[in-house]
Amino acid sequence: MKLKKLPIGIQSFRKIREGNYLYVDKTKYIYKLITENDYIFLSRPRRFGKSLLISTLTEIFKGNKELFKDLWIYNSDYNWTKFPVIKLDMSGVSTTNLKAMISDLIYHLKNIIDDLQIEVNTSNTYIQLFDALIKKSYKKYRHKVVILIDEYDAPIINSLENTKKALKIRDILREFYRIIKSNDEYIKFAMLTGVSKFSKAGVFSSLNNLKDISTHPDYSTMLGITQYELEKYFHNYISLLSQKENKSTKEILTKIKFWYNGFCFDAENPSPEKMVYNPFSILLLFDTKSFQNYWFESGTPKFLMDLIIKNKYDVSKLENLKGDIRTLDSYEPDNLDIIPLLFQTGYISIKDKIKDEIFILSYPNYEV
Repeated sequence: MKLKKLPIGIQSFRKIREGNYLYVDKTKYIYKLITENDYIFLSRPRRFGKSLLISTLTEIFKGNKELFKDLWIYNSDYNWTKFPVIKLDMSGVSTTNLKAMISDLIYHLKNIIDDLQIEVNTSNTYIQLFDALIKKSYKKYRHKVVILIDEYDAPIINSLENTKKALKIRDILREFYRIIKSNDEYIKFAMLTGVSKFSKAGVFSSLNNLKDISTHPDYSTMLGITQYELEKYFHNYISLLSQKENKSTKEILTKIKFWYNGFCFDAENPSPEKMVYNPFSILLLFDTKSFQNYWFESGTPKFLMDLIIKNKYDVSKLENLKGDIRTLDSYEPDNLDIIPLLFQTGYISIKDKIKDEIFILSYPNYEV
């Protein structure tokens, strides 16, 4: 039985394709995303493939068509124009203190300046550097700029135990992201991803042209693995697991679904077809052939546990909550509401819809 390698922990689309790792083809969603939108925001829990999505977008916008051979987008009408790409991973920015954070931002911007081979006054502030980077990239390459920011909220999330510090970091990022809107005429496409959605009065008050697709039905299964994708791409692994567990294929699929399925990000039609598996758990399940708590044990946010303990929150109440879209929407560092936090971090999910914008929320699966 010929098995493709499992891309455990690999967030580079190029590495997956050149290394002949298994890749669940999401390029039909991505084609729709980049041909119908300009400014996008997407939140998903950790280990859901956000970084791989950003890496895939980077290769598309750089015009690297051959990496996509045999994938849906390869034979589409996409024109593969090469754009200058500004890609930032905010999870790599230090939050030891505000000075270190700004220094790190400048360091990452200078690396991009070097990669794009443009001339910028490197003694500028981080705001001036970002602004000049966009304008001069457009001028040099004579194409609009693509901006991809992964884990936009990481510096804030990493500081939530210190509310005062988190608010100062939020203000720094608000000014930084403001540069994207002020350079609209030079930008082809911009996308920000993260775990959390902070309110429009906070980080995004200066970047209010973002389209939030976090619970949009067209993109609800763009990340994660659907039941159809599980059975299509992992059928050989399912067979091996069935043999190891001494169960039929039907029985093993039922067990996999019980343990790991149940995440839903469709606010309009939360049907079984829209439920997805967390890719991290599925990859490790097939790698080890053992049912364990892979996603949970990969790191639970300390601030979330502290908040539950501090407020003496009864987690048994999370079995069948009622909530509306505003319940899931957003929060701020100085107003941490447990329900949107649990939804955005993946500990509860949409299970059913009662009526317009009223949902049943519960634990997604046995693992969680």
